[in-house]
Amino acid sequence: SRHYASSMSRPRRRGSARPMYPRRRRARRKGPAELSVQIGIEEALPDDPLILSIAETLRTDAGKAMKLAFHNLGNSEYKTRDPCISNVDEYDSVEVSLLLCDDDFIRKLNKEWRDEDHATDVLSMSQHIPGLQIPVLQLGDLVISVDTARRQAEERGHTLLDEIRILMVHGLLHLLGFDHELSKEAEEEMEQEEEQILNTLEWIGKGLIRSAYHFSTDMDHSENSDEANRDIEKRSLREGHQPKLTHIVCDIDGEVMKHQEVYCLCK
Repeated sequence: SRHYASSMSRPRRRGSARPMYPRRRRARRKGPAELSVQIGIEEALPDDPLILSIAETLRTDAGKAMKLAFHNLGNSEYKTRDPCISNVDEYDSVEVSLLLCDDDFIRKLNKEWRDEDHATDVLSMSQHIPGLQIPVLQLGDLVISVDTARRQAEERGHTLLDEIRILMVHGLLHLLGFDHELSKEAEEEMEQEEEQILNTLEWIGKGLIRSAYHFSTDMDHSENSDEANRDIEKRSLREGHQPKLTHIVCDIDGEVMKHQEVYCLCK
């Protein structure tokens, strides 16, 4: 193929080295990184005004949670968090997307990404590539099942918006390098960060890790209590039908009952 020199290039002899000029780095925009939050609703969800209202609220709520989480990264001393994202101010902008869907949609994603064939409440899919020198930090995608969130909200006694906020914070922390499944210490650190964000923003409800723990504990206590109650009922039934006798006297011809001491004993 032919190569044509542009009008700005200097003619040079074959074999001569191209003069090197220092490459100017693009000046970074001053100030904090700009946050870009994309909220989507999966088409299979019903056209529910409540879901539309929640999606609109999340546009602001996601930004609040992100700013607080980014601020905490610089002040925290967590040992288990993946530090690949530490200084967000190095970027011009930060992008994250959040999709509200139903159980069928998230079950398919859960099978594809984690090889688990069941619905779940929230999935975090990171798009960040460490070491890639670009001005945009692409955190990744959050997917939240409205079906599962609605059930959990009813179980935990708060609104659907409250539960989706909790799931959003949990998923966001996963994108920032937290992973409660690594160890007990990792679970405690992520739980601490969840509670700190929710309490600071004055959002209702416990963090997802603490809520799941208390729900599991309550279920265990309930099962143990039910089992204990069943044992008591069985024991009561046995005791209720058990004859309260200390002696059994067989007196076919009535001769035994003629003796006064035996009569008093049986009476």
